[in-house]
Amino acid sequence: MTLNSPGSQRLALAVLSLLVAACGDSTEGSGSISAGSSGGSSTGNPTTPTTTVDPTATTDVVTGGSGSQTGSATDSSTDPTAATSTSTSTSASTTDPTATTGNVQTDTSSANTGSTSAADTGTADTGSTGGTTDTTTNGVEPCACPDIEVPLDDGIFVLSDDAEMWKFFPETKQFEMLGAFNCGGMNGTFSMAVDRLGFAWVMFNNPQGDIWKVDVTNVAKCMDPGYNQGQLGVNYFGMAFVSNSESDQCDKLYGNTFNGIGGFGEGPNLGDFLTVDPDTLILSKIAKTKFNGAELTGTGDGRTFMFGGVNPSKLVEVDKANGQFIDEIPLPNLPLTNAFAFSFFAGDFYMFTESANPSVSKVTQFDYDDSDMNGKQDLTTIVAAAPIRIVGAGVSTCAPFAPQ
Repeated sequence: MTLNSPGSQRLALAVLSLLVAACGDSTEGSGSISAGSSGGSSTGNPTTPTTTVDPTATTDVVTGGSGSQTGSATDSSTDPTAATSTSTSTSASTTDPTATTGNVQTDTSSANTGSTSAADTGTADTGSTGGTTDTTTNGVEPCACPDIEVPLDDGIFVLSDDAEMWKFFPETKQFEMLGAFNCGGMNGTFSMAVDRLGFAWVMFNNPQGDIWKVDVTNVAKCMDPGYNQGQLGVNYFGMAFVSNSESDQCDKLYGNTFNGIGGFGEGPNLGDFLTVDPDTLILSKIAKTKFNGAELTGTGDGRTFMFGGVNPSKLVEVDKANGQFIDEIPLPNLPLTNAFAFSFFAGDFYMFTESANPSVSKVTQFDYDDSDMNGKQDLTTIVAAAPIRIVGAGVSTCAPFAPQ
């Protein structure tokens, strides 16, 4: 927001101070895996109607899936309950695609919209978004979550293959449309990550791997952050923001590469685990991985996970410091297909993969924390047919990471 200059009031205030001093007054101011194996929101655009979809959940073991890239793997599932959901289309307002939004962190001393400054604590800059300049000023918490119109802590943001932003609410298993966007003529959405300030970083196919930022409070507002695609020979990568640690909530962007050739693959040194500094937008490779094409999700306590691999697909926890795999869980009957994405929310994972009707996605919940305490990490289709075909999913690190 814009703050008005106080210069025109200084003379009047000085006179008033002299009068008060003279008077002597003063003022004070369900397929399963062994557990031991390895919010309703409002949109920022009041002219955009929302659509609520109440899908039919099933408890069958998931038998197929998809991926958020452009590979050629096929979905072997046959989901008899899947049906194409319909939704009311919305028209995004026409705005300057390079406009910035200026989301304000209400508990910080500055209206930082995406730049990072190191906390004044004697430590080095972590390169994460939304930091405050001095943590000793009024007890301000660095990288505090902003109070914005579309909450960051009640659901998962999902991206359609035709540039629409939606939100999925795990508690109700419903979808809500936030709006369509057009970022500088880019086309072919590929992947998405959502930062701690309420911006979705959307990667496009054309130009290859270009990234623009979309304001989740008004998705018609796009801005070009100046990212240079093709750094170190990397065009495409699945991506997510991850907090530095549970005690350091500032976050950075991480990814895993896809070479864009053929389908997704798995094998020695096929991919690269990488990071992109959200301030300088410089890409750095961290380590080789065995996934050519994988999606990532991050948590507010600093953990990084990948969803990738073939025969079967796998859920992998990754050490973001060195790219080493910490834990690997096979996901039988959930193969990667041509469009896939996933996110972590409140103790569980939600995989968005193509349904039996590949023009839309289905949602599979992986009970990572064994919340029903049956000794198994159940893999269950909870939405047979979403209203869109999902190619990207992003959850802010402001979202809960502990079971609710």
